Amino acid sequence: MNRRKKKHALLTAFLVLLLLAGCSSNSGATEPSPQSSPSESSKPAEQPKTGGAINIGYPTQPVTLDAQISGTTATKDISRSLYEQLVTLDANAQVIPQLAESYEVSDDKLSYTFHLRKGVKFHNGKELKAEDAVASLNRWIKVSSLGKANFTGAEASQTDDYTVVLKLETPFLLTVQLLADPIPAAAIYPKEVVEAADEKGIKDYIGTGPYKLAEWKQDQFIKLSRFDDYSSRTEPTNGAGGKKTAFADDIIFHFVSDESTRIAGITSGQYDIALNISVDNENQISSNPDLKTYLSPGGFYSFFYNSKQGLFQNVKLRQAVNAVQNADDILRSAFRDENFYVKTSSLVVKEFPNWYSEAGKENYSQANPEKAKQLLQEAGYKGEEIVIYTTRDYIDQYNVAVVLQQELESIGVKVKLDVFDWPTLQEKLNAGVGWDLYPISYAFRPNFYQYGFWGGGQGLLKSDKLNELLQGIRVAESIEAARPVIDEVHNFIYSEVPFSPIGHNRQITALSNKVEGFENILGPIFWNVSIQK
Repeated sequence: MNRRKKKHALLTAFLVLLLLAGCSSNSGATEPSPQSSPSESSKPAEQPKTGGAINIGYPTQPVTLDAQISGTTATKDISRSLYEQLVTLDANAQVIPQLAESYEVSDDKLSYTFHLRKGVKFHNGKELKAEDAVASLNRWIKVSSLGKANFTGAEASQTDDYTVVLKLETPFLLTVQLLADPIPAAAIYPKEVVEAADEKGIKDYIGTGPYKLAEWKQDQFIKLSRFDDYSSRTEPTNGAGGKKTAFADDIIFHFVSDESTRIAGITSGQYDIALNISVDNENQISSNPDLKTYLSPGGFYSFFYNSKQGLFQNVKLRQAVNAVQNADDILRSAFRDENFYVKTSSLVVKEFPNWYSEAGKENYSQANPEKAKQLLQEAGYKGEEIVIYTTRDYIDQYNVAVVLQQELESIGVKVKLDVFDWPTLQEKLNAGVGWDLYPISYAFRPNFYQYGFWGGGQGLLKSDKLNELLQGIRVAESIEAARPVIDEVHNFIYSEVPFSPIGHNRQITALSNKVEGFENILGPIFWNVSIQK
C-alpha cells in the first residue's frame, strides 16, 4: 500500500444532528471525534482473532467514568464500551435503536415511546428494565449539559417493565439525536446506581456494554475486560450500532501525556493504538511499514473576537480582520498540507449536507488587504494595540495566531501576542478582559448548533437576531424546513462576524498493522476490534 493510501481514511458522508459540545482536546474541554470510514488496511479481517489485549497509548486520564455528567473526550472514549443508550448512530449517523427494540413518536411530537429489548443484562447480572431506563433518563435530563439546555420540564416514566415514555413540554426537532449523542451520553445505568449517585457522580461504573470495568490504577491505566453475558443486537454492525463483538479479552488505556512517548510505544509494539498524533509527527507513523494512520474529522477552527469589551465591539473592525484573512496560509501553517485540513466557509464540512452551507462564502478567506485597510479607516482605527491570546500547549493554535499577527501587521495594525499555558489561557479568556482575539478549535460536530460557543461565552457577540435564528432551528418541523435558517445563520456570521471561520482539521490516529476493524464514529470505537497476531 502506498503512503497516500496509508494516510487516508475516506470520510463517509452522513447526516448527524447533535448539540452542545464544548471545545476539542485542542481547546481543552471535549473532543467528540466524528465518523470516518476505516482505511483499506484497517477494515475487519474475514476471520477476526479472538483473545489477547488491545493496548492503547492514551493522552489523558478521565476524571470520572460517569458518561452522563462529563463532556470530556477521555470519559467518552473509554466509557462508550461500558455503557449503552436507548438509541445510537448508524454508519450514516442516522438514529437507530440500541437498548430499545423500537421507538415511536406521537403526532404532536411531545411523547417518545421506547420499547426495551428483553433479556439485556447489566454487568452486575441484573436484567435491564424500564425502571432503570427511567431513572437514568431523568438523571441525564437534570445533570447533563444536553439535558439541562434542551429538555427543561421533560420527564421519563414507565408504562410496563419494558416500555418507557419520554414526555416533552414543547416539541424539539433534535430529541432522538441528542439521546444518541455519545457526549455527554444518555447512558443507561441500573436504577440503584442512579439512586446512589451524589454530586460527584455515580459510584459504580456498571452498564450493559460489551466490556466491563476491571481495574483503574490512577495516573497509570484503565483496564476493561470482556463482559461474557453481553447481549448484542443481531443486526449487522452499523456504525455505533448493530452487532457488537468483544474480540479482545481486555482493552487497556495507558495514560501517556507525552506524544513522543506514545509514538515510541506504538513503534516498539508496546501499544497497538496511539491517539492524538500531531501533523508534525505523522511522518514517523506513515513511513513505518509496521504502522498505519487513520484520519477522521477533528475540529472547527476560528478566530473569536471579544465583542463585549474593547475595540472589537466595532463590527467594522471585525470585518477588517475577516477581510485580510487568508485561510490557505493559516491552515498550512497549522496542518502542513491539505491531507490534514479542509478549507471551507461552512461551519460543517461538505460530507454533512443537511448542515453544510455556502451562504456568505464570498466573505470567507478574502485575502484582501486593501478592503481590510478601508474597513479599518471606516472603523476609526487609530493604531491601538490589538491583543491576541494563544498557547504553545497546542502548537497548531499558536501557529494560527502567529499567521494572524503577521497578516494584521501587514495592513498597519499594531499587534501584541500573549502566550500562556492552556489552563491560564482558559482562565483569562473566561475573565473576558485583557484580550481582543483568540484562535481556537472546537470539537468537530456535523451539526453546528451543538457548538458550545453560541451562548455568548468568552466574549462572543450576543445577538437577539442570532438567538432567533437558532431558536428557529430548534422548533423547525424537519431538517428540510430548517435549511433556510441554516443558510441565514451562515449569512449572519459573515456579515456581523462574531467569529471568523478558518476551516476544519483532521485527527490522526496511529495503528499497528495488526489492528483490524478500527472505526471512528464521533470518536474511536474499540469493540469489533481485533489484534491479528
